Parts: sequence; C-alpha cells; structure tokens
Amino acid sequence: MTIANTKENNATVSALKKINETKWVGNTVLQTLEACLTSINLESGINSGWYQPAATTINGLTGIYMINQDGSLCYDFRVIKEGEKAYRIETLTSSGFNEFENNYLKFINQ
Repeated sequence: MTIANTKENNATVSALKKINETKWVGNTVLQTLEACLTSINLESGINSGWYQPAATTINGLTGIYMINQDGSLCYDFRVIKEGEKAYRIETLTSSGFNEFENNYLKFINQ
C-alpha cells in the first residue's frame, strides 16, 4: 500500500516537515515494526481492528509513518528504528500538534 496522492496528504507532509525534532517524544520500544504499527493502529482508532497496517518512509522526514486504511497518513505517530530488534514509537507533543495544525491549515488553503 502506498500513501494516496491527495491535497490533504501533500499538506500533511509539508506541515510535518516544519515540525522540529524536539516536538516528538516517546519511550515505548518494541521488537518489530509490525508490533509498533499494530500499537499505533489500536491507539489511533481510525482504522478497523482487522486492518493490517502498512508503513512508509518519506523523503525529508525522520522515521516510519503508518498509512491508514483509506490511504491517508497517520501523522501524529512515527516509528524510529534504533537497532536490529528495537523500534521506538514517538508521538507529537501538544505544542508540536498545535504547530502541525497551524502549518497544515496554511498548506491546505494554498
């Protein structure tokens, strides 16, 4: 599965590129990317429980992002590979989320 080429996804990626690395936090480390994606999927509540999450990397962004069932990007979580069997889940801080929302609105309205 690939990320859908939509105005919304393009605005999401552009807004994420404006977020400082210090706006991401997380201590949960799991052994596989699949375990991280399952955790994110359950936490986000966007997709059905039967959805087998897919992931992608994006040029200009750090980490691995989950692709939602509808092809949109799950923007408020990312996974950082730290080792052979160590993947850390990060989420946006409140200020990071606010910054994302403000940037998203600028890009979506262009």
